[in-house]
Amino acid sequence: VDREVEDLFPAVPHEPGEIVLRINGLSGAESPADVSLDLRRGEILGITGLVGAGRTELLRCLFALDEVKSGTVTIGSLQPRATPRARIRAGMGFVSEDRKGEGLAQSRSIADNMTPYAQAGWLRLGQRRERVEQWMKRLDVRARSSEQPVLELSGGNQQKVALARVLHQAADILLLDEPTRGIDVGTKSEI
Repeated sequence: VDREVEDLFPAVPHEPGEIVLRINGLSGAESPADVSLDLRRGEILGITGLVGAGRTELLRCLFALDEVKSGTVTIGSLQPRATPRARIRAGMGFVSEDRKGEGLAQSRSIADNMTPYAQAGWLRLGQRRERVEQWMKRLDVRARSSEQPVLELSGGNQQKVALARVLHQAADILLLDEPTRGIDVGTKSEI
């Protein structure tokens, strides 16, 4: 991509802050088993493992997509119910490794996938269009318009739409499962 490795993955100086996520003894139906960890504001915590080691299952349990057998998940000072809606309200966002199967509504538009903007059952289209265009510009989503169906986008642009959705939620904690899977090296560095 005609850039130095240091330019692709620059160091970002930061000071870790207060604990924003505490997991204590988290176990799922089959995996994970008895996971405990703390995440501080400003930290990037990478979880790795061989295929089948339980990395995806851990993230799915954290976001309450998979059954939690035991343990606690504390977000800030809250212990939200084990539902995705409660986790989103508590400040957590999730981007699935399977963007085509469960991460994005492929036949829907970029705008539909990024932002709902409903109030009292009514869509606020002007405000939604403005925010979608801001996120498309900020993440350099390349498309004809915000009404283009997601399935017509490249894998990298689809992933940017998925990221824009959780960034738009203003989540404090981003759970990104294989966020650069199946995309080119230039887009990887952007993400």
